[in-house]
Amino acid sequence: MKFSDFGFKKFINDALNDIGFEKPTSIQEKVIPLLKKHRTVIAQSHTGTGKTHAFLLPILNNLDYSSNKVQCLIITPTRELARQIFANIKELIKYNEQATCALYVGGDDIEKHQDGLKNKQPMIVVGTPTRLRGLYEQNYLQLTTANHVVIDECDMIFELGFIDDIDLMLSKMSKTTNISLFSATINNGLKPFLTKYLSNSIFIENLDKKPSSKNIEHILVWTKNRENKDILKLIVDSINPYVAMIFVNRKNQIKEVIGWLNEFGVRNIGELHGDLDPRQRTNMQKRIQNMEFKWIVASDVASRGIDIDGVSHVISIDLPQELDYYIHRSGRTGRNQYSGQSYVLFNSNNQHQIDTLKSQGVEFSNKKLVGNQLVDVVQKEKIKKVNPNNPAAVEEAKILNRYKKKPIKPGYKKKRKAEIDKVKKDIRRKHIKESIAKIKKEKYKKRREELFD
Repeated sequence: MKFSDFGFKKFINDALNDIGFEKPTSIQEKVIPLLKKHRTVIAQSHTGTGKTHAFLLPILNNLDYSSNKVQCLIITPTRELARQIFANIKELIKYNEQATCALYVGGDDIEKHQDGLKNKQPMIVVGTPTRLRGLYEQNYLQLTTANHVVIDECDMIFELGFIDDIDLMLSKMSKTTNISLFSATINNGLKPFLTKYLSNSIFIENLDKKPSSKNIEHILVWTKNRENKDILKLIVDSINPYVAMIFVNRKNQIKEVIGWLNEFGVRNIGELHGDLDPRQRTNMQKRIQNMEFKWIVASDVASRGIDIDGVSHVISIDLPQELDYYIHRSGRTGRNQYSGQSYVLFNSNNQHQIDTLKSQGVEFSNKKLVGNQLVDVVQKEKIKKVNPNNPAAVEEAKILNRYKKKPIKPGYKKKRKAEIDKVKKDIRRKHIKESIAKIKKEKYKKRREELFD
């Protein structure tokens, strides 16, 4: 399937051609036809699967561009994500001169926002909950005319305590307003909210067995009682990233890690975290999008929804308490068909978390320190003990051993399995024949005893 098959308006198809989008992702194939028909959805899909364009494309297609009122409201938990979605919209509407779009996030000049809204309402509004609510309550932003509302990364909005802001704004909307929700994870705390506003929505779960992209190699680095700084240096020296993101759990670790990198000879390092003031955050995000940094140190505020081009490596100094955030972290790489690597500094303290991630389907390879180098850990194949009293197991072991000595050829697994299945079938058939013969012999013996007694 191609994007051209959805029947979008010409300005959208022209923009998609410029971006180079041809084939939709799985979540886009499922969501776009529903939103295009004005249905409401709750969509859960892993980070990096294309959720943003899944809702932007059909909504932008459906808007009435002759009506100068707020028609679409997109609410995000962070300023960075709001800015990214706003940039995506500007990219998609560049061939539509009638379309108007505005961004309202905390930290930006509120008076400028107020002045801009006095004479004209934007058709498409993107913003963070508190700023949107403030502009509405001050009678500047006329949100109640919106017929499309999208809440992106809703579980994060809930975690950050913005749910009351969302609740107030949605309570003022028309009953006919289409409210849709998108998130990588949906927790139980959201159920009352979903029941209240989205009880008639179509739920779309676009989750593979593996919770992260198949393009990502997850690597555990056993620290072996070495300092994190020493291990990080070994990783930095062993990779040559296009862009590498280093994640920490606490904001106060940012400066420490940047200091380590400076000691390693790394300069011009980007940083993303909640302690940056609004102007710094905006400037930093622009510089990151302009590819000014090869190394970026971040807290988990940067792991949700933000698409940074060219991230080839992710390094977690430690695992986050909420393990879903590891999936978001690692999901910064391996995007758009590119491959990537996600390193985790591993020790006995986070063994339980590693086990949990493995149980969720994350497959890790291992590296260890040998001298001052990181080398791959080769997992020794466990020798399976064969019960000599089990003919099928004995014959299977013989076949497996024979194939180990042969050069590997395409299709060998299928051929080997067929041989094993045939041996098992023959042994089973022989066992059945022997059982039947034994039963007949027993019956014959019993009959003879009855006749001659």
